[in-house]
Amino acid sequence: MKSDQFPFNLPSLLEKLPIEGMDLWMKRDDLIHPIISGNKWRKLKGFFRGIDRTKTIITFGGAYSNHLPAAALTAKLHGMKIVGVVRGEELHQNSNNYLKYCASQGMELHFISRGDYRTLRSNGWKLNGLDPEIPDNHIILPEGGAGKHTLEGCKEIWQEIKNEFTPNHLVISSGTGATVHGILSAMSKNEKTRVHVISAVRGAVNEMSAICTYAESKGIKINWLDEAFGGFGKTTPELLQEIEEFQSQTEIQLDRNYNAKLWFWLKNNPLQGRIVWVNTGGLSL
Repeated sequence: MKSDQFPFNLPSLLEKLPIEGMDLWMKRDDLIHPIISGNKWRKLKGFFRGIDRTKTIITFGGAYSNHLPAAALTAKLHGMKIVGVVRGEELHQNSNNYLKYCASQGMELHFISRGDYRTLRSNGWKLNGLDPEIPDNHIILPEGGAGKHTLEGCKEIWQEIKNEFTPNHLVISSGTGATVHGILSAMSKNEKTRVHVISAVRGAVNEMSAICTYAESKGIKINWLDEAFGGFGKTTPELLQEIEEFQSQTEIQLDRNYNAKLWFWLKNNPLQGRIVWVNTGGLSL
Protein backbone atom coordinates (compact mmCIF):
# COMPACT_ATOMS: atom_id res chain seq x y z
CA MET A 1 0.00 0.00 0.00
CA LYS A 2 1.25 3.47 -0.87
CA SER A 3 1.63 5.91 2.03
CA ASP A 4 -0.92 8.31 0.53
CA GLN A 5 -3.57 5.68 -0.22
CA PHE A 6 -7.16 5.74 0.98
CA PRO A 7 -9.19 3.78 2.00
CA PHE A 8 -7.42 1.73 4.65
CA ASN A 9 -7.14 -2.01 5.25
CA LEU A 10 -10.20 -2.48 7.44
CA PRO A 11 -11.40 -4.47 9.25
CA SER A 12 -7.89 -5.44 10.31
CA LEU A 13 -6.74 -9.04 10.37
CA LEU A 14 -7.12 -11.18 13.50
CA GLU A 15 -4.16 -13.53 13.26
CA LYS A 16 -3.24 -16.63 15.30
CA LEU A 17 0.39 -16.39 16.42
CA PRO A 18 2.72 -19.42 16.48
CA ILE A 19 3.60 -19.03 20.17
CA GLU A 20 3.98 -22.37 21.93
CA GLY A 21 1.93 -22.74 25.09
CA MET A 22 -0.37 -19.75 24.38
CA ASP A 23 -3.64 -19.43 22.51
CA LEU A 24 -2.52 -15.99 21.34
CA TRP A 25 -4.14 -13.93 18.59
CA MET A 26 -3.04 -10.53 17.30
CA LYS A 27 -5.43 -7.86 16.07
CA ARG A 28 -3.26 -6.49 13.26
CA ASP A 29 -4.11 -2.81 13.39
CA ASP A 30 -0.45 -2.25 12.51
CA LEU A 31 -1.41 -3.23 8.93
CA ILE A 32 -4.14 -0.61 8.53
CA HIS A 33 -1.78 1.87 6.85
CA PRO A 34 2.02 2.34 6.67
CA ILE A 35 1.92 5.84 8.22
CA ILE A 36 -1.59 6.32 9.65
CA SER A 37 -1.34 2.89 11.23
CA GLY A 38 -2.87 1.13 14.17
CA ASN A 39 -4.84 3.21 16.59
CA LYS A 40 -3.86 6.43 14.80
CA TRP A 41 -6.59 6.18 12.16
CA ARG A 42 -9.01 4.73 14.70
CA LYS A 43 -8.53 7.91 16.78
CA LEU A 44 -8.43 10.38 13.89
CA LYS A 45 -11.44 9.04 12.01
CA GLY A 46 -14.07 10.79 14.13
CA PHE A 47 -12.10 14.03 14.26
CA PHE A 48 -11.93 14.40 10.48
CA ARG A 49 -15.56 13.46 9.87
CA GLY A 50 -17.42 16.60 8.76
CA ILE A 51 -14.57 18.89 9.84
CA ASP A 52 -14.50 22.55 8.74
CA ARG A 53 -11.67 22.45 6.21
CA THR A 54 -11.20 26.22 6.25
CA LYS A 55 -9.70 25.98 9.75
CA THR A 56 -6.11 25.21 10.65
CA ILE A 57 -5.53 22.17 12.85
CA ILE A 58 -3.26 22.66 15.88
CA THR A 59 -1.92 19.46 17.40
CA PHE A 60 0.81 18.44 19.85
CA GLY A 61 3.50 15.82 20.41
CA GLY A 62 7.07 14.91 21.24
CA ALA A 63 10.02 14.50 18.91
CA TYR A 64 9.29 10.80 18.30
CA SER A 65 5.51 11.01 18.34
CA ASN A 66 3.68 8.52 16.11
CA HIS A 67 0.71 10.88 16.20
CA LEU A 68 2.36 13.86 14.52
CA PRO A 69 3.29 12.10 11.22
CA ALA A 70 -0.16 10.46 11.08
CA ALA A 71 -1.90 13.79 11.66
CA ALA A 72 0.34 15.53 9.12
CA LEU A 73 -0.51 13.05 6.36
CA THR A 74 -4.22 12.90 7.22
CA ALA A 75 -4.49 16.70 7.15
CA LYS A 76 -2.71 16.77 3.80
CA LEU A 77 -5.07 14.18 2.34
CA HIS A 78 -8.03 16.25 3.59
CA GLY A 79 -6.60 19.42 2.09
CA MET A 80 -6.15 21.14 5.46
CA LYS A 81 -3.42 23.24 7.03
CA ILE A 82 -1.90 21.82 10.21
CA VAL A 83 0.50 23.10 12.86
CA GLY A 84 2.43 20.74 15.12
CA VAL A 85 3.48 22.11 18.53
CA VAL A 86 6.51 20.02 19.52
CA ARG A 87 7.93 19.48 23.01
CA GLY A 88 11.59 20.61 23.09
CA GLU A 89 12.72 24.14 22.20
CA GLU A 90 16.17 22.85 21.22
CA LEU A 91 14.71 20.83 18.32
CA HIS A 92 14.15 21.74 14.67
CA GLN A 93 12.48 20.08 11.71
CA ASN A 94 15.63 18.18 10.75
CA SER A 95 16.28 16.76 14.24
CA ASN A 96 14.98 13.30 13.29
CA ASN A 97 13.10 11.44 10.58
CA TYR A 98 9.74 11.85 12.34
CA LEU A 99 9.97 15.63 12.26
CA LYS A 100 11.41 15.61 8.73
CA TYR A 101 8.43 13.58 7.58
CA CYS A 102 5.96 15.96 9.23
CA ALA A 103 7.55 18.93 7.50
CA SER A 104 7.60 17.11 4.16
CA GLN A 105 3.84 16.61 4.41
CA GLY A 106 3.24 20.32 4.96
CA MET A 107 3.00 20.44 8.76
CA GLU A 108 4.23 23.74 10.19
CA LEU A 109 6.32 22.94 13.26
CA HIS A 110 6.57 25.12 16.38
CA PHE A 111 9.03 24.10 19.11
CA ILE A 112 8.40 25.05 22.73
CA SER A 113 10.04 24.36 26.09
CA ARG A 114 9.09 21.32 28.11
CA GLY A 115 7.77 23.60 30.84
CA ASP A 116 5.43 25.37 28.41
CA TYR A 117 4.37 21.99 27.04
CA ARG A 118 3.46 20.75 30.53
CA THR A 119 1.43 23.91 31.03
CA LEU A 120 -0.41 23.30 27.77
CA ARG A 121 -1.24 19.76 28.81
CA SER A 122 -2.48 20.82 32.24
CA ASN A 123 -4.61 23.57 30.64
CA GLY A 124 -6.33 21.14 28.29
CA TRP A 125 -4.32 22.33 25.25
CA LYS A 126 -5.61 25.92 25.44
CA LEU A 127 -3.02 28.06 23.67
CA ASN A 128 -3.75 31.30 25.58
CA GLY A 129 -1.65 33.40 23.20
CA LEU A 130 1.31 31.02 23.41
CA ASP A 131 2.51 31.90 19.92
CA PRO A 132 1.22 34.95 17.99
CA GLU A 133 2.10 33.22 14.70
CA ILE A 134 -0.46 30.47 15.26
CA PRO A 135 -3.66 31.41 13.37
CA ASP A 136 -6.77 32.36 15.33
CA ASN A 137 -9.03 30.37 12.99
CA HIS A 138 -8.00 26.99 14.31
CA ILE A 139 -9.30 23.75 15.75
CA ILE A 140 -7.45 21.83 18.48
CA LEU A 141 -6.49 18.18 18.06
CA PRO A 142 -5.09 17.10 21.48
CA GLU A 143 -1.87 15.17 22.01
CA GLY A 144 -2.02 11.63 20.67
CA GLY A 145 -5.30 12.40 18.88
CA ALA A 146 -7.19 12.01 22.17
CA GLY A 147 -10.71 13.34 22.65
CA LYS A 148 -14.37 12.33 22.51
CA HIS A 149 -14.01 11.81 18.77
CA THR A 150 -11.81 8.76 19.41
CA LEU A 151 -14.76 6.68 20.56
CA GLU A 152 -16.15 6.28 17.04
CA GLY A 153 -13.11 4.55 15.58
CA CYS A 154 -11.82 2.79 18.70
CA LYS A 155 -15.20 1.16 19.41
CA GLU A 156 -14.79 -0.65 16.10
CA ILE A 157 -11.75 -2.54 17.40
CA TRP A 158 -13.86 -4.44 19.92
CA GLN A 159 -16.77 -4.85 17.51
CA GLU A 160 -14.47 -6.43 14.92
CA ILE A 161 -13.00 -8.81 17.51
CA LYS A 162 -16.46 -9.81 18.79
CA ASN A 163 -17.51 -10.63 15.24
CA GLU A 164 -14.88 -13.41 15.36
CA PHE A 165 -15.04 -14.62 18.98
CA THR A 166 -15.01 -13.42 22.59
CA PRO A 167 -11.52 -13.75 24.11
CA ASN A 168 -10.74 -14.51 27.73
CA HIS A 169 -8.15 -11.74 27.78
CA LEU A 170 -7.59 -8.53 25.81
CA VAL A 171 -4.09 -7.04 26.03
CA ILE A 172 -3.29 -3.55 24.75
CA SER A 173 -0.56 -0.96 25.17
CA SER A 174 -1.50 2.60 26.10
CA GLY A 175 -0.23 6.16 26.01
CA THR A 176 -3.08 8.60 26.68
CA GLY A 177 -5.61 5.81 27.33
CA ALA A 178 -7.90 6.99 24.51
CA THR A 179 -7.88 3.69 22.60
CA VAL A 180 -8.56 1.68 25.75
CA HIS A 181 -11.44 4.01 26.63
CA GLY A 182 -12.96 3.49 23.19
CA ILE A 183 -12.72 -0.29 23.47
CA LEU A 184 -14.23 -0.28 26.96
CA SER A 185 -17.10 1.91 25.76
CA ALA A 186 -18.00 -0.72 23.16
CA MET A 187 -17.91 -3.62 25.64
CA SER A 188 -21.09 -4.82 27.31
CA LYS A 189 -21.64 -4.40 31.02
CA ASN A 190 -20.09 -7.27 33.01
CA GLU A 191 -18.19 -8.40 29.89
CA LYS A 192 -16.31 -11.62 30.74
CA THR A 193 -13.14 -10.58 28.88
CA ARG A 194 -10.42 -9.34 31.24
CA VAL A 195 -8.57 -6.26 29.96
CA HIS A 196 -4.83 -5.82 30.53
CA VAL A 197 -3.34 -2.37 29.83
CA ILE A 198 0.44 -2.05 29.44
CA SER A 199 1.26 1.63 29.87
CA ALA A 200 4.07 3.02 27.73
CA VAL A 201 4.27 6.01 30.09
CA ARG A 202 5.65 5.72 33.60
CA GLY A 203 3.45 7.06 36.37
CA ALA A 204 0.39 7.85 34.24
CA VAL A 205 -1.70 8.18 37.40
CA ASN A 206 -4.53 10.28 35.99
CA GLU A 207 -4.95 8.06 32.94
CA MET A 208 -4.89 4.91 35.06
CA SER A 209 -7.45 6.28 37.49
CA ALA A 210 -9.84 7.39 34.74
CA ILE A 211 -9.64 4.13 32.79
CA CYS A 212 -9.86 1.82 35.78
CA THR A 213 -12.78 3.76 37.28
CA TYR A 214 -14.65 3.58 33.99
CA ALA A 215 -14.01 -0.16 33.59
CA GLU A 216 -15.13 -0.88 37.14
CA SER A 217 -18.33 1.15 36.59
CA LYS A 218 -19.17 -1.30 33.80
CA GLY A 219 -18.23 -4.38 35.79
CA ILE A 220 -15.23 -5.14 33.58
CA LYS A 221 -12.10 -6.56 35.19
CA ILE A 222 -9.01 -4.53 34.33
CA ASN A 223 -5.31 -4.82 35.06
CA TRP A 224 -3.11 -1.71 34.56
CA LEU A 225 0.68 -2.19 34.35
CA ASP A 226 3.06 0.73 34.69
CA GLU A 227 5.89 1.27 32.20
CA ALA A 228 8.81 -0.83 33.37
CA PHE A 229 11.85 0.22 31.31
CA GLY A 230 12.62 3.69 32.63
CA GLY A 231 10.03 5.81 30.83
CA PHE A 232 8.53 6.43 27.41
CA GLY A 233 10.96 5.65 24.61
CA LYS A 234 13.41 3.96 26.99
CA THR A 235 14.72 0.50 26.18
CA THR A 236 17.23 -2.12 27.29
CA PRO A 237 19.41 -4.69 25.50
CA GLU A 238 17.10 -7.38 26.89
CA LEU A 239 14.06 -5.74 25.30
CA LEU A 240 15.83 -5.32 21.95
CA GLN A 241 16.75 -9.01 22.00
CA GLU A 242 13.11 -9.92 22.63
CA ILE A 243 12.10 -7.84 19.59
CA GLU A 244 14.57 -9.73 17.39
CA GLU A 245 13.50 -13.14 18.69
CA PHE A 246 9.80 -12.32 18.26
CA GLN A 247 10.34 -11.11 14.71
CA SER A 248 12.32 -14.24 13.87
CA GLN A 249 9.52 -16.43 15.22
CA THR A 250 6.54 -14.58 13.74
CA GLU A 251 7.90 -12.28 10.98
CA ILE A 252 6.11 -9.40 12.74
CA GLN A 253 8.09 -6.27 13.63
CA LEU A 254 7.32 -4.66 16.99
CA ASP A 255 7.82 -1.00 17.83
CA ARG A 256 9.99 -0.36 20.89
CA ASN A 257 7.73 2.10 22.67
CA TYR A 258 4.48 0.16 22.89
CA ASN A 259 4.12 -3.36 21.58
CA ALA A 260 7.59 -4.66 22.40
CA LYS A 261 6.99 -3.83 26.06
CA LEU A 262 3.58 -5.48 25.90
CA TRP A 263 5.15 -8.66 24.54
CA PHE A 264 7.86 -8.63 27.21
CA TRP A 265 5.18 -8.49 29.91
CA LEU A 266 2.98 -11.12 28.27
CA LYS A 267 5.85 -13.57 27.76
CA ASN A 268 6.80 -13.28 31.42
CA ASN A 269 3.20 -13.35 32.65
CA PRO A 270 1.48 -16.01 30.53
CA LEU A 271 -2.32 -15.93 30.62
CA GLN A 272 -4.70 -18.86 30.51
CA GLY A 273 -7.35 -19.09 27.81
CA ARG A 274 -7.73 -17.30 24.49
CA ILE A 275 -5.82 -14.01 24.32
CA VAL A 276 -6.20 -11.15 21.85
CA TRP A 277 -3.33 -8.70 21.64
CA VAL A 278 -4.30 -5.42 19.94
CA ASN A 279 -1.25 -4.35 17.94
CA THR A 280 -1.69 -0.58 17.89
CA GLY A 281 1.10 -0.06 15.38
CA GLY A 282 4.12 2.17 15.62
CA LEU A 283 6.40 3.88 13.12
CA SER A 284 10.03 3.23 12.33
CA LEU A 285 10.86 6.25 10.20
